[in-house]
Amino acid sequence: MADTVPSKYGMALTGSDWVGLPLRIGEVPERGRLEELIGEVDAILVWTGGPSQVKIVYAHPIQGTAQHEFTRVSGAIDLLPRGTHMFSVEWEGKSSLCTSVNLPAASLSVLSAQPILGLDPACGPQFGLVDSHIADLVRRLHEQAETHAPWGAVYVQSLSLALASYVSARYGNKAEAPPLRAASLSRTQRLEIERFVDQEISSNFGLVDMAKVVGYSPDHFSRLFKQGFNQSPYQFVLSRRIDRAMAMLRDEKMTIAEIASVCGFNDQGHLTKVFKQRVGMTPGAFRKG
Repeated sequence: MADTVPSKYGMALTGSDWVGLPLRIGEVPERGRLEELIGEVDAILVWTGGPSQVKIVYAHPIQGTAQHEFTRVSGAIDLLPRGTHMFSVEWEGKSSLCTSVNLPAASLSVLSAQPILGLDPACGPQFGLVDSHIADLVRRLHEQAETHAPWGAVYVQSLSLALASYVSARYGNKAEAPPLRAASLSRTQRLEIERFVDQEISSNFGLVDMAKVVGYSPDHFSRLFKQGFNQSPYQFVLSRRIDRAMAMLRDEKMTIAEIASVCGFNDQGHLTKVFKQRVGMTPGAFRKG
């Protein structure tokens, strides 16, 4: 899925077949030092493990050369705007794991027609933040990347959009983005979306594909979808897949594994997990009942 060549920036966790924001992962030993780390794009780093005592010497856009010393703990977050230059990073403590999410312009433009402004280079990098929402979104993206996205492209793209939008709104450039025009999904558009989902239920279509059906960008589409359907696109697709599975389970000629595949689930285990959450019993028990 991704290259396996480690570097001081970690190892790529995602590759060209990944539909969300690109991720890298790095195993950090108990102590060490790195020099000359330069970020070409906005990056979010989430740390697990530790704690470690960290000293970073970096280029601050206003102060010039700056130094920051702190205790990095599990769950800490670093926000590195594009162009961040760290002259040196030294640490000592317990080993940790770093998951980094990049926000390249090419990925953001796929998710949103309006510019997602990203982090503000004028503010410089921020180290050792605590933000449970970012940590949760990155954790879920990490899980999907490691397990080859069993929850599907709609889920991965929805997580990526949520993360990029939240970081930009809370920590990013405060320049005012062009307002989105008010709109809602018409009845015809809602029917077109339902028809598309039903026709493509067995394939791994994404949020971008759903938005194209009615000619909206994914971010605007997500807002309109929630207004029109009272649920997220991902939850709607999941419900549609469960409905299809329930209908097909009445045909005992098909195995549960075959039904899982036809309904767009990654495997039988994925279907069983979601089915039990939604219906209150396993597919096998539902079929016997």
